Amino acid sequence: IGISVEFDSCAVSALRTMKKAKKRCILINYNPETVSTDFDECGQLYFEELSLERVLDILEQEQINQVVVSVGGQIPQNLCLPLSKAGIKIMGTSPDMIDCAEDRTRFSALLDRIEVSQPKWQQFNDNHSALAFAQHVGYPVLVRPSHVLSGAAMNVATTCKKLKHFLHVAQDISKNSPVVI
Repeated sequence: IGISVEFDSCAVSALRTMKKAKKRCILINYNPETVSTDFDECGQLYFEELSLERVLDILEQEQINQVVVSVGGQIPQNLCLPLSKAGIKIMGTSPDMIDCAEDRTRFSALLDRIEVSQPKWQQFNDNHSALAFAQHVGYPVLVRPSHVLSGAAMNVATTCKKLKHFLHVAQDISKNSPVVI
C-alpha cells in the first residue's frame, strides 16, 4: 500500500523483489504521479482512497490476506494495526513494532530500556500545558505532531508567540493525536 512520491522508490523496489520471487503483486495507491503506479511495475493497480474499508474491500475482492505497509508512508502505517486486527497478515515490520515507533510513550520507554538518552519531552492536548512546559524547559523547543511522517508541521519555536502558532499548525495536521514538545 503506497501513497507518496518519497516512498515511490521503496514501493517499486518491493514490487520488483516480489515479482522476482514470482509473487502476485497488487498496488493500492491514490497518487498517479508515482512510478509505482506504472502498469509495468505491478500486476494489478488500484487508484483508490487509502481507508480501512476500501483496503479491506480490495483485499477481499482479490482474495489476499497479507500486505506490505512499511513502504507507503503515514496512512498505511496508520492502517497497520486495524488491518492486523481484521486478520490481515502484515509482511515486514510487525504491527506492534510500527506502533512502538509511532507511539511516543512506548518509543521513549524503549529508549530508556536500551539506555539511549533523550531530551525532556511531553505530549499535550491543550495549549496551556504545552506553553507551561516550554517555559519550564526553556526555548527553543521542537514541536511535532503525532502520527505524521516527513516532518510535516514540525517546527522549532524560539518564543512563546511562535510556539502558539506552531501548536495551532500541528493540531491542524494531527487533529486526533497529541502534540509532542
